[in-house]
Amino acid sequence: MKHVLIVLLFFSQMVLPASLFVVKEGTIELYDVSVPLIPVKSGSIDVSNAVKILSSDSLVYVLGTMRIEAFDLNLRPVSKIELNRRIIDAVLLEDLYVVHDYSISVFDRNLNLKASYTLNERLDRISAYSNLLIALSGGRIIAFDRNLKRFWEISAPSSIISAQVVGSYLMFSTNKEFYIMNISQGIPVLESKHKFALNFQQILSVRNNLVALLDDKSILMLSRADLSVIDRLNISAVSITSYKDYLYVVTDKGTIVVASVLPSSIKLFQTIATNVKWAGMSETGLLKTTTVAEVQTTTETTSYQEKHEEEKLLSFLGDVKLPQKVSTTLAIGRELYLSTLDGNLLRVDPNSLKVYPTKVAFILTADPVVMDDGSIVLGSWDKNICVVTDRIAKMGTDSSISLAVAKTPYGFVAVDDDGTLYIFDSRRSGDPIKVRLTGWFVCPPAVHEDYGIFVLDWLGILHLVDFSGKGIWSSITESTKSAEIVVTSELIFVVTQRSVWCLQIKDGKTRWTEHFENAELLQAVSDGETLYLCDAVGNVYALDFSGRTIWMRENLSARTILSTQTGLIAAGEKLYLLSSKDGSILLEESLPVSTTGKMKLSDSGLLTLMAEDRILLYKLKSSPTAGWPMYLRDAMNSSLFRK
Repeated sequence: MKHVLIVLLFFSQMVLPASLFVVKEGTIELYDVSVPLIPVKSGSIDVSNAVKILSSDSLVYVLGTMRIEAFDLNLRPVSKIELNRRIIDAVLLEDLYVVHDYSISVFDRNLNLKASYTLNERLDRISAYSNLLIALSGGRIIAFDRNLKRFWEISAPSSIISAQVVGSYLMFSTNKEFYIMNISQGIPVLESKHKFALNFQQILSVRNNLVALLDDKSILMLSRADLSVIDRLNISAVSITSYKDYLYVVTDKGTIVVASVLPSSIKLFQTIATNVKWAGMSETGLLKTTTVAEVQTTTETTSYQEKHEEEKLLSFLGDVKLPQKVSTTLAIGRELYLSTLDGNLLRVDPNSLKVYPTKVAFILTADPVVMDDGSIVLGSWDKNICVVTDRIAKMGTDSSISLAVAKTPYGFVAVDDDGTLYIFDSRRSGDPIKVRLTGWFVCPPAVHEDYGIFVLDWLGILHLVDFSGKGIWSSITESTKSAEIVVTSELIFVVTQRSVWCLQIKDGKTRWTEHFENAELLQAVSDGETLYLCDAVGNVYALDFSGRTIWMRENLSARTILSTQTGLIAAGEKLYLLSSKDGSILLEESLPVSTTGKMKLSDSGLLTLMAEDRILLYKLKSSPTAGWPMYLRDAMNSSLFRK
C-alpha cells in the first residue's frame, strides 16, 4: 500500500469527552478534564460580560446580561443577538428558553426568536427535564410544557425555598422539610420526605450521594440512601459543577478548587484558576485543536491509530524540571510535594507545572507525607517534626529524623535516628508518647490499623508496638543497612537487600525465609495476595504467600514497581505494564529519562515517576490495587490501612 508523506503544517482535531467552561472578565477559557484532577487549558474566546454558558450537541451558547452569542464546537462565532430585557436564566430543551423578570423568550438554535410569553409571576429558579420547564415561583413549583402551559404545580404546607432537578428527581426544601420526588414519568411522585430544612443554591448527584451548596456557602455531602450527613466543607463556595467523582468549586475569592468526592469524605486538591466569575461542565464533544508538523499515514493506519488512541491505557502529560537533584519520594495531595537535602519543601502545581520552594529546615532527607486534612508532615535533621499548612509548626524531638513518618488511624508516628518511636495521637493532648527501642531504624514505620506500629532496627529486630506505646512482640530477622516493610491483613514481610522474611502479625513468628544470593533487592509491594519484588539488575519477581516464585521477568532494568488494578507497573529505563498472573508484558513505553526513585499513583490515575532532576507525569487508565492504599493513606506504599 502506498504511503503518503505530508511535510506540511496542518491542524488535527481531537474530540474532548468533557469540557470545563471558565468565565472570567472579558474571556472564557476551555479546560480539558480528561484527567479530572489536572484540567488542561485547551482554548479560549474573548467575550465580555458573560455570566453563564449552555451547550447542545452542536452549539455553545454564551449568556450575557442582555446578549446571547452562539459558537460552534470549534468555538467559532455563529450568531449573536442583543436583547432589550435583562437575562435572569436560560435552559435548553429543543429550543433555547430565556427567562426575564416577568417573561420568557424562546429562540431556535440559530437564535431566531420563535415566541415570547408574558408571565403573571416572577420565576426565581428554573430547571428542565424532558419536555418540561420546572420553575420555582412564589414559594411553589410550577411545571410548564414547551408552549408555556401549566402542566402541574406543587405546593407544600410552608413556602418552598429551594428547588432543583437532579437526574430524574425533583428535590426541594421548605423551612422545615426536604422532599425528593420522582419525575421520570413526567408527573411528580413522592419518593421521600425528611424532617429537616436544606436551603441550597445547587444540589448534585456524585458517587451515588448528594452534594449540596448551601446558602451559607458551605458544601454538604449527604447519603443518598438516608440523607444523613457524610461530610461538610466550609470553603465559601459560590457555585459548583462536577465531572465523574470530582467537583470544581468556584469560591468567593474567584478561584476554582478541585475536590475529589470519596465514599466517606470530600478531599480538596489544588487551585486551577483565578479571577473566575462562573464555571460549568459540558459533556458536549467539543474539539481541541493541536498542531502537527509531520505525518506518515494510510487509510488503514489512520483507522488503526484512531482506534489505538481511543484504547490507549497510558498518556504522557508532561514533565516538571526541578531546581536541583532530589533523592526523596514525592507525596501527592492537592499538589505534589518533595523534600530536598538543603531543607526545602518543593510544591509542584500539577496544573501549571510550576515549582514553589519553602524553606522548612536545615537538612531534610525524610519523604513528605500528606495527612487527611491536607497538612504535610516530615521530620528534619534539626531535631524537629515539621507540620506544614499555611504556616510551619515544629515539634521538638530528642534526635534528628531522617525517615518518613507514617499515618495512623489517630494521627501519625515517627522514629528518630537514636531509636526512639514517637506516637502523635489526636485523641490525647500534650507531648507525644515516646517508646525507646534498641537502635537506629533502617526504614520508616509501617502501620496496621488493627495491630499497631511496626519498626525495624539495624540489628534486624522487628518490633510491634500498639497505639498506646505498649510493646506487643519483637522478632529477629537479619542485620541490614536498608529494608522495606510490607504489611497485609495477617502477614508482614521484611525485605532486606538479600532476603525476604514472612512473619505472622498476631505473634511475630516466622513462617518462611527466602534468600536471593545473586540479587540486590530494591523494592517490594503486595496486592494482598502476591508479593512483588524488583532487584538492582532490573528483574521482577512474583512470590505467593508460601514463598514460592510464581513467575520472574528478567532484564527489564526496573528500579521501581507498584501494583494497580490493571497489572504491575515497572519502571527504569522504560515503563512496563506486566500481567499480575504470569508477568507477561502488556504494555511497553519508552521514557524520556531513566527513573531514579519510587513511582506514585493517585486514585484518579495520575502516575508520577522520579528522575534525578525532574518529575514525569502520566495519566494511567487504572487505579491503585483495590484495598491496598498506595499513597492516600501510606506514603511508603507498604501498609494496610483502611478507613
